[in-house]
Amino acid sequence: MPITISGMASGMDTDAVIEKLVNVESRPIRQLEIRKKNHNSRKDGLNTLGRHLNDINDAAKDLFGFRASYTDKNAVSSDSSVLDAKATNDADKGVKKIKVIQIASSHRISTDPMEEPADLPAGKFKIEVNGGSAAINFKGGKLKDLKEKIDESASGLVTTSYILKSGHTYILTIQSNRSGAKGEIKLTGDKELLSRVGFVDGAAKDRKSEIAVSFDSRYFTSYLGDKKPEAENGNIKVGENGASVTLRGLLWREYALPVDMPVKEDTRLEFDVSYLEKIEEGAGLPRRLKVGPKETVNIKGIILEGYNIDRKREDKKEEPKSFDGIMGIGVVAVDNGKRKEKIYALGTDARGGQSIDVGRDFKNATISKIILYCNRGVMNVSNVRIATPEERKDWLEPKNVIALPQDARITVDGIEVTRDRNDDLTDVIKGISLNLKRPSSHEIDLTVEHSIETSVEKIRKFVDAYNKYLDYNRQVTKAAITKKPGDFDKVSSQSGLLVGDMILTRLQGTLQTTVNSAYPNNADQPIKMLTQIGVSTGAINAEWESIKSGKLIVDEAQLKKAVMENPDGVAAFFGSDTDGDNKPDNGMAFKVVYVLKPYVTPGKNIIAAQIEMEDNSIKLADEGIKRHEEHLKKYEEKLRVKFARMERAISETNAQKQWMRNQLDSFSGGGSDNKKDK
Repeated sequence: MPITISGMASGMDTDAVIEKLVNVESRPIRQLEIRKKNHNSRKDGLNTLGRHLNDINDAAKDLFGFRASYTDKNAVSSDSSVLDAKATNDADKGVKKIKVIQIASSHRISTDPMEEPADLPAGKFKIEVNGGSAAINFKGGKLKDLKEKIDESASGLVTTSYILKSGHTYILTIQSNRSGAKGEIKLTGDKELLSRVGFVDGAAKDRKSEIAVSFDSRYFTSYLGDKKPEAENGNIKVGENGASVTLRGLLWREYALPVDMPVKEDTRLEFDVSYLEKIEEGAGLPRRLKVGPKETVNIKGIILEGYNIDRKREDKKEEPKSFDGIMGIGVVAVDNGKRKEKIYALGTDARGGQSIDVGRDFKNATISKIILYCNRGVMNVSNVRIATPEERKDWLEPKNVIALPQDARITVDGIEVTRDRNDDLTDVIKGISLNLKRPSSHEIDLTVEHSIETSVEKIRKFVDAYNKYLDYNRQVTKAAITKKPGDFDKVSSQSGLLVGDMILTRLQGTLQTTVNSAYPNNADQPIKMLTQIGVSTGAINAEWESIKSGKLIVDEAQLKKAVMENPDGVAAFFGSDTDGDNKPDNGMAFKVVYVLKPYVTPGKNIIAAQIEMEDNSIKLADEGIKRHEEHLKKYEEKLRVKFARMERAISETNAQKQWMRNQLDSFSGGGSDNKKDK
């Protein structure tokens, strides 16, 4: 490329001239860049506005329907070191008395302490837990080798630990993976190996499984069998904690068990019983009533007349009845939909522990009820349990028991229940999840009460989102005000990014109207406006500047009181069903969501459409800038060519001018010389 020197011929700074001309020609580009910047700012403003609208929409959805929290309950334990709990909406408010008798534990056994170098003999044995079993084929080795073999074969049933006791002495522990009584570890097989390490100590001892029956007066009903007496005159009383029940006089009752009890061939019904022949008569009963003389009583001017009455109460004489037995106990089972019962009479001389072979009469059946009857006198039955001997054939008795396999035992309002775990007990009290931590010597109060914290926080969240939207929308749609003609250009920069957008202005007005409108509903104590729950645009006699902004103010005390005392009214205000289709169709929060739907619906919505328009404008601006830049490039090239031609023309003119001057000078100089020569 040839080197050019600006203004060599003309003496002008042609580069500066070209630069100024190009700068003037580039004015449209600067205008497009300003326009592009404004469109980007409007796009950012619309995105921010969209986020504010989504915040309001999400907060409003939390105020009605399944997301609402007005019926939330809270469970508070009076001693969280014993138990804690969580409540759902289904929980009943009130106080439950709970005593933790024992917590569930996993069966854990160990070997004797053994020196690390000790060699163990080979052997085969089986580990069983809750119906599952694993065969262990140990080929001999160290205690640690035995641990690895158990881990390899029975990791689904038990967990092992290899613990250094002292020096080079170790012990091996086995813990059931299932807690509760059903998690008992049962060992069978090579007694020599298991005895050598100290896992077992001979054959398992006889043992029986007992299910205790705890009485509750609510589950006693009249006897429904065929042996019911003609008339009953007795009464029944359940003892403390449901451990006993007393029948007085002639009374037959059935007690429905909480769950059906399976019966095996050797199952027995065990209980303690006592009997008292005579019932003590109440003292102070009148024996004779007589009609006395006429009496007159004056009470504040009102005259009352009457007679003294004297009557004689004759003792009712009843013929003594004969019964097959004075008292007894029975069981009821259901077989193919038919009632099957068996009554076992007890002699009046029966005292203390009794045992009845119910397995003989109800083998492979399930007992659903227990029958108690007394025909005369006082009968007391206590410590009732259904006991079945456990099949322990070939079992080996653990030698070193670290923890017994036991169920959790608790009493709820005096009723004892058992579970095989301590955590997340959801089937004991309706709507309550219990977590047991330790046994207690006293009852714990579990109080279920209405929880308002979540509801109040959701309402506060809506108010915050709504206020932030008002602030931002007012900022971006603000119009600059001019006080003098011609000042608009000076104050135009004070206008908002989205000034003049009637869609956004109309939306703000609609939202404010929706939030502050009245919403009648069918609640027992209807709440129709926000102000009734302590949310308003300002206190009474507040300054107009604060009120006209439309921002909401929360009176925390009044809001909490409204949610606590009238949760149904608050819920109906925010969202209610007026046509009976179980779907909200009215309410402040419902209407807010309805108003915002065209603006926040995922995909194509009003805000997204406006953002797309801004993107299109930005794209057009970019295209215009690109075209003008290409034009400027060509324009500058043309200017340089023109100025180069001008320089060349001036240069050629100057050269001709110089040539002519030289010719003239040469001609003038030659004439003078000739004259001299002459």
